[in-house]
Amino acid sequence: MKKPFLLLTILLAACPLGAQDNPALSQFFEGKQVVVKIDMPGSQQGIDIYPQRPNSLDAKAYGKRIKSFPVALRNGDAVMVTTVKVKDKLIEFQLGGGGFGTFGDDTNTAVQFTPAAKSDHEKDLENQLSNTDDQDQKDRIQRELDYLRRQRERDDQRNRAIAEAAAQVKRQQVDENRAKGGSRFNLRYDGKVPANITPQDVMTALAPYVSFPPQMAGAAGGTGAATAQPVPAVAASGATQPPPAVGQVHGLEKGMHQDQVRTLLGNPTSVGDTDHDGIQVHSETYAQGSSFIHAEFVNGVLVRYSVDVH
Repeated sequence: MKKPFLLLTILLAACPLGAQDNPALSQFFEGKQVVVKIDMPGSQQGIDIYPQRPNSLDAKAYGKRIKSFPVALRNGDAVMVTTVKVKDKLIEFQLGGGGFGTFGDDTNTAVQFTPAAKSDHEKDLENQLSNTDDQDQKDRIQRELDYLRRQRERDDQRNRAIAEAAAQVKRQQVDENRAKGGSRFNLRYDGKVPANITPQDVMTALAPYVSFPPQMAGAAGGTGAATAQPVPAVAASGATQPPPAVGQVHGLEKGMHQDQVRTLLGNPTSVGDTDHDGIQVHSETYAQGSSFIHAEFVNGVLVRYSVDVH
């Protein structure tokens, strides 16, 4: 009887663990900075993406969550990939903490209010009232009972208001935590997550919603076409391109890497670095004809730009 059991044990040990054990994805993505192309809800529910379907975004669920939760990440925000977790039919692509509401996060905003119970004295007066026939005595007892009941109601009203105020404070605190807790994409597959899934597959699935630095696409062995818009070639003659329209530059998009921007616009005329609440922002200004383009980068990724026409 031991041999079949031993054979089964050997077979199970020889079987591949499959997509649930895929440290390559976490090692590739975690700690890297990306730029989101869509507002993301401040919740661990995140955004559901179905890579195998023509319309990969679950728009109905997305709309409901955006209405139900404050926005944690906005279109154009640069954020760190904090966790990539592969499960049976799901890949969690967590950004900036993965969204408030995971294990250990207090999302309860309810404050319990319990009406005060009748005191022993009030119960005793009710008992006296039912056991006396003296009308004067009844009137006296009834007046005292009415006073005690009004007092209890006033206490309940005050305590109810205190509970409602406390609940409002908790709701505000939870909303603040949600706004700072990041979000996530849930890549959901109709069957199991493919055992041979690669970082390039994940970037391709998220390309409509996330901009990845071009060096990540190169490291993943892809062409980068799914993660960054092509950069127009600079004319060999060095001829100056026509001035861009106000507020836009052909080929320039948020999420581009600093090297791509310089390939498109040339070397900057001025540079600067500032600190915004602990986030290092690198600024560059480029001259384009009679226009000046001011660009801001976080970790080498373009997060904002403006155009001044003179």
